[in-house]
Amino acid sequence: MRSAQTAKILIVDDVATNIEVLLGILEPDYDVSFATSGRHALDLLAKGARPDLILLDVMMPEMDGYAVCAALKADSRTRAIPIIFVTGKTDAESETQALDAGGVDFIHKPVNSQVVRSRVRLHLELQRRTRELERSLIEVAAANDRLRVLTQAIQHSPASIVITGLDGTIQYVNPAFVEETGYSLVEAVGRNPRLLKSGLNDPATYRSLWEHLQRGEPWVGELINRRKTGEIYSEEAHIAPVKDVHGEVTHYVAVKLNITERKRSQERLTYLATHDALTKLPNRALFFEHLDRALALARRNRTRLALLFIDLDHFKPVNDTLGHAVGDRLLQQAARRMASSLRDADTVGRIGGDEFVALLTGLDTPENARLVAEKLRDAVRRPYDLAGQTVRISASVGVAIFPDHGDSSLVLARHADDAMYLAKQQGRDGVVLFDPTLIPTTGTG
Repeated sequence: MRSAQTAKILIVDDVATNIEVLLGILEPDYDVSFATSGRHALDLLAKGARPDLILLDVMMPEMDGYAVCAALKADSRTRAIPIIFVTGKTDAESETQALDAGGVDFIHKPVNSQVVRSRVRLHLELQRRTRELERSLIEVAAANDRLRVLTQAIQHSPASIVITGLDGTIQYVNPAFVEETGYSLVEAVGRNPRLLKSGLNDPATYRSLWEHLQRGEPWVGELINRRKTGEIYSEEAHIAPVKDVHGEVTHYVAVKLNITERKRSQERLTYLATHDALTKLPNRALFFEHLDRALALARRNRTRLALLFIDLDHFKPVNDTLGHAVGDRLLQQAARRMASSLRDADTVGRIGGDEFVALLTGLDTPENARLVAEKLRDAVRRPYDLAGQTVRISASVGVAIFPDHGDSSLVLARHADDAMYLAKQQGRDGVVLFDPTLIPTTGTG
């Protein structure tokens, strides 16, 4: 049963299914309402609805999420409501646009229920703590004894809190800061927060931070810092100017939460989504993403690259006879051999079953690609010791060269695949360089 103080959440999405999913995740714990468009959401808020947090879709007709966020941030009545973007976009530019628009976070579609609950709890808690801290800091100017009350409150805060003067000199850190960074109160006070600088943050992050603060606006972002021990960690920082009764900025306060584990979890999820679970090689999506980038670079530098399609010969009999566990070990060993036979700048990936692909960059001549392909084939054909038995397989390799055999990943892939099938037709265990006079048209376009 929810209490009268249950947090209110507004979901804004034009797709009913998305709304139903989020309602199912959040309704047991929160007072949840929804709007089916950006205009609908603005109308609800104009009538007095004041949610504690908004989950905002990006891609909506008439008015997208960025425009809705901009409208909310331009209105003093809704400016402070934290907005989490819920989007299917995963590129860095879209994520940066979401933060620049005023969002505090983003959740990728399809949503993970645990991620949704965790992010919502986190930002509601941060919102609660930030409001309490802002109220307390305003009261500092009214009476010194209120400062003692505030000090006791933030002394016991689980979040790392830093208060600086206008020049950035640290005037106060709480025990959570000391525990997190390894710097004592005496070591930190009088110094600049740069004592935590790791050298790993993008300079644009600092520019954004100071541009917000100099405009008298709070800033929210992620920082990579370094402890006194030299250990690197990640923080989600909420930094805001503190103003006196006349509206003049007197201090800056930073409330920071360690998100290192959350980042590691995100990186792990990203890795699992882009790599083959068995061989740890890039999967189809990641490999062809690498290929597209390599093609763009090769066009700019007028260099060659090669795409190899590799199919393991006689793998199915091994898998059927010795079992899938032995087959999996064979695939793993073959993958390691292929990877070790390439240069550091080259890439090998698994695209399914016993099919692999390789990308060779910076080639002088097509013959260089053939030599590397032969080296890779020789590595695969060496005997394997599996389950006490000696197993032999081979590889059929098709090679397509940019720009000789195509200018796009689609064309190169089709030609490398054609060449690989020709290698199989010629008796397997061979390397074939694409030649349109030897390979009939497949009719695939």
